Amino acid sequence: MLRPLTLVRNNGIALYRQIAEGLIEQIQRGYLQPGARLPSSRQLSEQLGIHRKNVVQAYEELLLQDWISTSRGRGTFVSTDLPDMEARRLVAIPETLPAPASAPLQLPAYLKIEESVSHLPYHLDDGLPDPRLIPLTELERAWKSALRRGNQYHRLGYTSPQGLLPLRQALADYLGATRGLMVGPEHILLTRGVTHALHLCLTALIKPGDKVIVPELNWHNGNNSIRYHGAELLTARIDEKGLDTEHVAELLAAHDVRFLYLTPHHQYPTTVIMPAARRIRLLELARAYNLFVFEDDYDFDFHYGNVPIMPLASATHDGRLLYAGSFTKAISPAFRLGYLVGEPALIEQLARLRRIVDRQGDPALEYAVLELFRLEVLPRSLRRARGIYQRRRDHLAQLLTDHLGDQVDFRVPDGGMAIWTTFSPETDLVAASQRGRQSGLSFSDGSQYPGKWNGTRLGFASMTEEELTTAVGLLRKALG
Repeated sequence: MLRPLTLVRNNGIALYRQIAEGLIEQIQRGYLQPGARLPSSRQLSEQLGIHRKNVVQAYEELLLQDWISTSRGRGTFVSTDLPDMEARRLVAIPETLPAPASAPLQLPAYLKIEESVSHLPYHLDDGLPDPRLIPLTELERAWKSALRRGNQYHRLGYTSPQGLLPLRQALADYLGATRGLMVGPEHILLTRGVTHALHLCLTALIKPGDKVIVPELNWHNGNNSIRYHGAELLTARIDEKGLDTEHVAELLAAHDVRFLYLTPHHQYPTTVIMPAARRIRLLELARAYNLFVFEDDYDFDFHYGNVPIMPLASATHDGRLLYAGSFTKAISPAFRLGYLVGEPALIEQLARLRRIVDRQGDPALEYAVLELFRLEVLPRSLRRARGIYQRRRDHLAQLLTDHLGDQVDFRVPDGGMAIWTTFSPETDLVAASQRGRQSGLSFSDGSQYPGKWNGTRLGFASMTEEELTTAVGLLRKALG
């Protein structure tokens, strides 16, 4: 038996949809059994006080979905193809619903760490760029060109999971001119960032139980990705010259190691540059022990000293070195575009692997960045940003010396966007970070760097000199 239908006007849901959904609910609850006769469209429209066309449209919708059937001269009926449903008492929906069952996937503890995303007015962050320096006008034009110019079937359709060929060619030229990498487009896989590139390499090259060497102070998300792939982490010492390659040699002699991850240009988190002698030694070890080396060059473009040391990947490495970078620092973290450089045979296989979970990258973004390369907007923007960031680095270093000289220890970095700062042993960084947040300042509490360090990265790039002055004042108060 049909129960009264309640319709609500002007709620954004068409009346015919409300009628159809109301009838479906009554069928599912068993109040309208298969074969039950429904009122004619004229009768139901009169009962509801609405125009008949709404009921006709609702019935047509239900007929298309096989909830009802019609018979000429006899009327409209609930479909006899539906199973019998026992009538259930209608109950009110409680205001608070019970919590859903826990997800069957049990994540390890190291993946449950809260992301350090802050929207406070002041932020001595991990080392992020200033979005106010992005060439937004040129990027907007480039994006518009990417969407409107040329054959849209090709531009806006599927493309290779390896990435847009013209952009890979432009990137190969750029990497050759700035980093000494003698590569072509076949050596490059465009990714959604270094995290994506590392994940693909680990998926392809690492199996559970393999051993991977990382610096004792390292990018925690990189460590987490390695752990999640079932590998065992072996930590190598770092010092004032970065990764200690002699300790790496000791680990290689004692263990069967498959993979090594490092950030040699500006060691993360300390920003120390690995000298040439150690780079040569590391490549020798990689050849001797048949080792895959993943070189994360996350901020090569921001070096403020003399000519930067070229990447490991610029030297002869017998195809076992994988080089990754991104446009996160050059443009913004919001634009997920990175690259992985390796031997063509491996890059081709990784592109096939990428296709399983990510059919392709972002062709519109890739065309837009290609336009920035063609117009030489990106190199000009980087040169301008480098000068600004260098002044901000010097300003923050002076502020730390003047206002916190007895509480902190640091070395002015030659590059990057943050100053690695260690604090006196009695400083409680966790408590200080919490006090800072209450005052509108965010900075990392250093918990991702456990052990003897009691340090954290204080980013300088994302704020003006005036903002940095205020931020250091708030930091001083938070430290007590």
